Amino acid sequence: MSILFTQYWDVIPGKWDEYSEFVSNDYNPALERLGIKLLGGYYVAVGEGPRIIAVATVEETDYLRKILATDEYRRILARLHQLVMKYSSKLYVSSGRVKEGPYKIQMGAWKFNQYYNILPGMEEEHYKFVKEECIPGMEKLGVPITEGWRLVIGSGPQILAECTGRKLEDIARAIDTSEFRKLVRALKKKYATDYSSRILAPTGRIEVPSLLSQMLKGF
Repeated sequence: MSILFTQYWDVIPGKWDEYSEFVSNDYNPALERLGIKLLGGYYVAVGEGPRIIAVATVEETDYLRKILATDEYRRILARLHQLVMKYSSKLYVSSGRVKEGPYKIQMGAWKFNQYYNILPGMEEEHYKFVKEECIPGMEKLGVPITEGWRLVIGSGPQILAECTGRKLEDIARAIDTSEFRKLVRALKKKYATDYSSRILAPTGRIEVPSLLSQMLKGF
């Protein structure tokens, strides 16, 4: 089962250059050494902040707890806190209802994420609605639901429906349709509460180094 470790923050005004150098040269490599596999860095283009979201995966929850308790992680996180504000983190597990297999880096992918809580007593009806209407509906609109997540550690809505588009225009075109509005109205009216959404732009800070690393393996 995929486990997603997400971190959120804003960069302190005036510290962007120092932050950029630190994240690329120190923070991201430290997480990789510790066993936290980075999957993507995103900027919230539309929706509530914090504006920076770092996405990673780990093998299991207990493994992550051990990593977070190490001196190396505490030191590197303390250095990050000198450059950012509004930091928080969350841990999600895959719902297992969208796809199976490992969660991998997606090059240049934009994300349309929907967050909500399921109304009490409507879990099975919600699952049926997602399977029979949301998944095929978003696929038809060109912004498929590529994973469903359930929050296990952290605050906020318990469900994350992650949709993927190749560019901002794909997402904008999809959500500006009567078909999408119909799906969201049905979701909020019958199955969910505390609904919100974000459009995330890829920063390339994680994806590009990964691509270069893969290319250099052949040399």
